[in-house]
Amino acid sequence: MSFSKTYKFGLLFIFIIALAMSSVTPSIFDNESYYLQTIKWLNEYGFVKGLGNLHIFFAQTSSWHILQAAFTFPFLETNFNDLNGFFLIIFSFFCFQQLHQFKTTKKIHQLYIGSVLVGLPFIIFFINAPSPDLPVFLISQLLFYLFIKHFNKIDYSNFILILLLTIFLCVVKITTCVLVLLPLILFVKHYKILKSNLVKPIVFSLFVVGLFLMKNVILTGYLLYPLQILDVLDVLDVDWKVPTALIQLFKVGTYSAAFDYQELANISTYQLFIAWITSFKFNGIINMIFMSLLISFPFLWYFKSKEKSVFILYVIGVLHFVLAWIFSPQYRFFFFYMLFFAMQICVWFFRKEKIIVFFMAVSLLLSLVPFLTELKLSNYTTIKKTNTKTSLLKLENILQPNVNSSMSAGFEQHIENGFHYNSPTKESYFWTVGIVPLPAVNVKQISFIKKHYKIVPSLRTGDVGDGFKSVECE
Repeated sequence: MSFSKTYKFGLLFIFIIALAMSSVTPSIFDNESYYLQTIKWLNEYGFVKGLGNLHIFFAQTSSWHILQAAFTFPFLETNFNDLNGFFLIIFSFFCFQQLHQFKTTKKIHQLYIGSVLVGLPFIIFFINAPSPDLPVFLISQLLFYLFIKHFNKIDYSNFILILLLTIFLCVVKITTCVLVLLPLILFVKHYKILKSNLVKPIVFSLFVVGLFLMKNVILTGYLLYPLQILDVLDVLDVDWKVPTALIQLFKVGTYSAAFDYQELANISTYQLFIAWITSFKFNGIINMIFMSLLISFPFLWYFKSKEKSVFILYVIGVLHFVLAWIFSPQYRFFFFYMLFFAMQICVWFFRKEKIIVFFMAVSLLLSLVPFLTELKLSNYTTIKKTNTKTSLLKLENILQPNVNSSMSAGFEQHIENGFHYNSPTKESYFWTVGIVPLPAVNVKQISFIKKHYKIVPSLRTGDVGDGFKSVECE
């Protein structure tokens, strides 16, 4: 109630935008390739042994999808898929709260976390699908804010909060694992204060790691999927272990996606970098902006800030990018650092709350674009063959949200090596499955892997709930 009218209106605006965006059909490609199916499997069967043999993307099963599955309530309604929209509203309230407090405290880190909402025109596209990217984009900013705030002085409760957020991000998206350095740095720096209360955080951390490893073993037969190191399960010889060929196909495809699927063989590191910078449209623009921020940030930090905690976050960001470059330098794997760099620079130059609020107001207006015009996202991203486009808000969506898939619900039944499965109709793309009834996988994918790798999926027993294995074929 103490918020200004501007903040109250801004929060109400975001609330309505989140509701509206959540009611239209998702446009994210991964929603059709594995988000929907992952949640369907969790709802109908739970964790299924060797599910990665059916579709290698299903092996990922982010903890965000587990959380979404818990709040999907398929026995009531089939269109509940909007955890991201709800989370955005909660996070937005926190941002406005910090901006409100900045008026009296004048602490720059509060202005920074409030300015994160300037990125709403981009973030809004991740609302209407259970994309784990959105919680990574936003929770990482909260984590950075807390790290800066408590870098010089911390108590046990705030350390635990930072540790919990870090663990949560890691199980939501394993590509954020480098962030474990944050609680480690704080622990080393404040060892004398924290050393007497270590049992609980250590036990909890080991418990979560154990659950994470167990999830990987059930879905793929590997402890650290997609890494094959520490593969101690060779001793157990589980029959649902995903073949190395499928894991390599996943790795190569994920890496190539960052370069617009260009031919990468026999080119130098310099040529690889140029291919990355000049990759398809939106991806290339994002890559160039990120590199500009990465290069300019330390110089601007030296002249505008010199805050040690911020520079530590920059160094970790560089390390994160190096790791992303090795495995797959897709912009969504490091966008949260791009958001951090951009917002830090913004508050360094514009230290007034009114200016940040002005930028935020412009961003709120720009977030209306997807509702005013139909954007064909395949014209701006690397996924050019899918004809993915945004869905316009219709009057009936106020009472009844659209279905969760942009694909047709039609499917065909196929048999492969005695295994009966459902496949989307012919207009579908290689990896896509949509909302096809279980067990579902694209027949194009089955045919491709059978032709090039001589592998097909098969039931482990006569019961789908008992899982899948891969068998060799002629």
